Amino acid sequence: MDTTQERERTSERARNGAQDFAAAADDMKSTARDAAGHLIDEARDFAEERKAAGADNVARLGHAVHGAADQLANELPQAAGFIHSAAETLQGAASGLRERSIEDMAEGFSSFARRQPAAAFAGSVLAGFALARFLKSASPRQER
Repeated sequence: MDTTQERERTSERARNGAQDFAAAADDMKSTARDAAGHLIDEARDFAEERKAAGADNVARLGHAVHGAADQLANELPQAAGFIHSAAETLQGAASGLRERSIEDMAEGFSSFARRQPAAAFAGSVLAGFALARFLKSASPRQER
C-alpha cells in the first residue's frame, strides 16, 4: 500500500510540476509578447518621425526648386515651366509621404517587389548605398 500511495504522491507532484512549468512558460511568452509589442511600437514611432522629417525635407526642396524656376522664368520661360512641374512633383511626393502610414508604404513596396523584382532589388541596392553614404557623412569624424 505504501508503494501505491508513494506513486500517487509522485504522480501528483509531477502533475503539479508540469502545471507550474506550463504556467511559467505562459508567463514568459506573455512577457516576450509584451516586450516585442513595445519594441515594434517604438520602431514604428521612430520610422514615422523619420518619415515626417523626410517629407519636410522633400517639401523644402520643392519650394527651393520653385524659387529657382521663378528666377529662371524671365530668361527661359519654357524651362521654368518644366522646373515648376518638377517642383510640384516633389511637393506631391512630400504630401504622399505625410499621408501614408509606414505599414501602407511597406505593403506598397512589397506589392511592387512581387511585380518587378529586378527593379525592387536595384532600388534597394541604390537606397542602401545612399543610406550608407548618409550615415558615413552624418557620423562624427575623428581627428588625427
